[in-house]
Amino acid sequence: MKVVMLTRTLFPFHDYGGLEKFVYYLSKNLVREGVDVEIVTSSNKTETRKIGDFKYAFVPPLVGSNPNFPHLIRAAHLYLSYNLFNVSAAKYLAAKKFDILHSYEMAAQRYLHLEKRSPTIVQAFNNEVCKAPGFKKFLWKPAMLQLKDCMVQCDTIASEGEFQNQEIIELFGVDKKKIIIIPVGVDLTSVERELETKTLSRKELGFSDKDLVLISVNRITAVKGINHLVDAFSIIKSEHENAKLLLIGSGSEESRIEKQVHDLKLTESVLHLKNVRESLLFSYYSQADVYVSPTLQDDFLIGILEAMACGLPIVSTGQSFLVHSGINGHVVPKKNPKAIADAVLKMRDKGECKTMGNMSREIVKDYDWKVIAKKAIKEYERLI
Repeated sequence: MKVVMLTRTLFPFHDYGGLEKFVYYLSKNLVREGVDVEIVTSSNKTETRKIGDFKYAFVPPLVGSNPNFPHLIRAAHLYLSYNLFNVSAAKYLAAKKFDILHSYEMAAQRYLHLEKRSPTIVQAFNNEVCKAPGFKKFLWKPAMLQLKDCMVQCDTIASEGEFQNQEIIELFGVDKKKIIIIPVGVDLTSVERELETKTLSRKELGFSDKDLVLISVNRITAVKGINHLVDAFSIIKSEHENAKLLLIGSGSEESRIEKQVHDLKLTESVLHLKNVRESLLFSYYSQADVYVSPTLQDDFLIGILEAMACGLPIVSTGQSFLVHSGINGHVVPKKNPKAIADAVLKMRDKGECKTMGNMSREIVKDYDWKVIAKKAIKEYERLI
């Protein structure tokens, strides 16, 4: 079986987050199951390369936006480069023979209108654009319409879980029968290997064994709610003098978060790392006591899965399909710093962090990429 993955950005070639890692790790585990995978992504120049188990096709232009640009210009640049990439990708794919195209976001929009094409699955990884309020909704309407066109024209829509199905139906007006589930996963074998060989210590981070260490791994953007986490940490710090916060990630809200940390006099207790190699990431998770996700999103977050794989209890403002309150952590209301702080302090006071972390390890086994890759193959075969 030949499967082509089509995505605007991809780990490790671009700045990466959930989408980029999803495509890479799903592809990696499909190859392990004997599937022939080619990945098509954006770049400044046209080239094909074989790296490891994959054949990569890079087609122009590079899709992205400069975070230093004003929001309107940044959005326009991203939209324009994305559409030009769609044209290049359609032209490249039209000359290829393959069994399944698994496309992400609106990357297949031009390809889906070709007279002759292969069966196509579209996975909408960024529905937040479609739910943007006010001026942002107006600004992103063209992208939303293109994404809706992809949903209508494709053969099958992949969602991250039952929790997302209703959202897709309401946003895009599609039949539920058209939707399959291919959830986000985590490579448990890789995590275990990294944890066994970890070289990082709390001392190297400036932490001690007595510290209560919180960690959050996210893009530093408004939808991730990091400002609410910083406010929550200020409350925790007032109750627990040895509390520390480790933030990993970069994004458009960095300067705002840095100012907030400074204004709250938390600079000595907050460590912000912007670029952490994937090979070191799990070592950082392993130095923490609690993972906190203050997100405004309700969909899958890879950071939560990775933290669970590392045996951490979770405090989150969503993702109840992963975080079972009272079992492996707590789900608390969004935009509520006090609720976040109370949940963390409750776990600490009751000595529940280790027990709940062990439950996280059990729950996350259902989301091993090996399991998800096999599920994806069954869906591909059914579609063919």
